[in-house]
Amino acid sequence: MGTQKQKKSSKKKAAAIVTAGVLGLATAGGAYAYWTSAGGGSSAATTRDGASSVFAVTGGTATAMFPGDSAQTITATVKNNGTENYTVSALKAYVTTDKSGCDGTDYLLKGAAAPVDAAGAVSLDLVAKDLAPAGTTTVDFSLQFNNKANTNQNACQNAKVTVHYLAS
Repeated sequence: MGTQKQKKSSKKKAAAIVTAGVLGLATAGGAYAYWTSAGGGSSAATTRDGASSVFAVTGGTATAMFPGDSAQTITATVKNNGTENYTVSALKAYVTTDKSGCDGTDYLLKGAAAPVDAAGAVSLDLVAKDLAPAGTTTVDFSLQFNNKANTNQNACQNAKVTVHYLAS
């Protein structure tokens, strides 16, 4: 009788091992199917508006200009006054004066007659840059008195020349 109990016990052990193996394979197959299965879904998020007018632009000061004067190099500095990163991608400029009969065209901006308003502003060739809060970038350009041939430019004597900047 001892042999018969051993045979039943061995059969039970074998059945348990086979069952465990089948369950193990089934579980492994299920994990394999999980990792290679396809699915889908969606989620939602929002972004907020960027602030307006986050760039402050300052420019260097030119010495007094006159007919026949050489070009001066001016450095414009763009600063991010925002609280997050912003990319400055362009910087344009135009010139005005405080004298009647003397306008931007009496000055050369980057070697050409300066525009007199925002609509005609000329690019200062700024290389686009991502600016962190309080970050800055600079660009150099030339400014010079435009000695117009056969033209009386006395109206420009003692003129206050203002370079206006448009950053975007």
